[in-house]
Amino acid sequence: MDDFKEQYRQELIYQEIKSNKHTLKGFLCFFIAVAFIWLLTMVGFFEVDKSLITISFVSTAVLFTPLLCIYLKSDLSKPWLKYFILTLICIVSAVIITFLSIHAVLLYVVPLLFAIQYRKRSTLWFVYAVNTVTMLISSLTSFYYGICDLNILLESRHTRNWYLDIITETSLNIPFNENPVFVIIVFEVLPRSIILLVFTIMLQYIIVSSNEDAYRIADLTYRKETDLETRLFNKNKYEEMVTDYYPKIDKIAAIFWDVNNLKEINDKHGHAIGDSLIEKMSSGLYAQSDKRCRVYRIGGDEFLMIIDNPNKGETESKVKSVKEVLNNSSIGDGIKVSSAVGMAEGTGRDILRVVKAADARMYEDKKQSKEGRQ
Repeated sequence: MDDFKEQYRQELIYQEIKSNKHTLKGFLCFFIAVAFIWLLTMVGFFEVDKSLITISFVSTAVLFTPLLCIYLKSDLSKPWLKYFILTLICIVSAVIITFLSIHAVLLYVVPLLFAIQYRKRSTLWFVYAVNTVTMLISSLTSFYYGICDLNILLESRHTRNWYLDIITETSLNIPFNENPVFVIIVFEVLPRSIILLVFTIMLQYIIVSSNEDAYRIADLTYRKETDLETRLFNKNKYEEMVTDYYPKIDKIAAIFWDVNNLKEINDKHGHAIGDSLIEKMSSGLYAQSDKRCRVYRIGGDEFLMIIDNPNKGETESKVKSVKEVLNNSSIGDGIKVSSAVGMAEGTGRDILRVVKAADARMYEDKKQSKEGRQ
């Protein structure tokens, strides 16, 4: 069970790294889109105030710089990283909306779309909270410095101050709202927050489903690769590694193990004792496994240990450590745990030949052990 939890944890870490990469790449595409719109505005294609679109573009570029550094240099598995990235995306969205106002209001949804990749409801609600705060700030700022909503009616592209100057210079008498902050909060920020809340509630169901998928993938992967009786890797995993992994390793060491007298013990003492024998053997091998040393259960009582790029004397040290554990172990009525072992070393691309050599030496050791007992 501990191995499965570790498999599940590793799967979540892998998916978080992948989500961080997707988010950063997605933001790069977003930045390119903003740059493209800025260029079209500069050549007169869009009727938008050039100074405002320039401020939006420059702000996006400045905030994109730390994200680019993160992508190139940071460890993308850090738990805090997603909150930092998503916060910057919320700020970028708010800055653009501040100056472009009605033209970019849908950008409030963008941070939520990035957040659903992380398969955690807490991340989604964090983004919603940050989004609401930045929305309040950008809405208030946009009222004074962004593109005015009157532009839709008047086919213009001016800010609020321009209209106030026109009203002041003429005899046009239009009532002026003396409490815009209240109106913005109640009639702009609140409705938009409610809409984003609906989006957030809907998107969290996608996250729940994705999280269940991650658990299911981890479970299926664990069952596909692991011998459930011994917690060691199974033959499926061994065959996969022989094809995809070990040929890329410069040097490997193979150690073949086989439990002695298993059939006789099963016949004389029962299969429960035989199973205990295998459990003792597998426990001793499991204790020696690590990232460079993997142990596979190839058959009923046959185990294969493969070490990546072994250090000098490491193979013999592994064998000695396992034998010491087995020599100090017994089951049932004092039945000793013994095994035959064979070792071989070679290059990763010759993995099958190396394993075959270790297998042959293991059978030679088993034969000599039987002759010695006779």
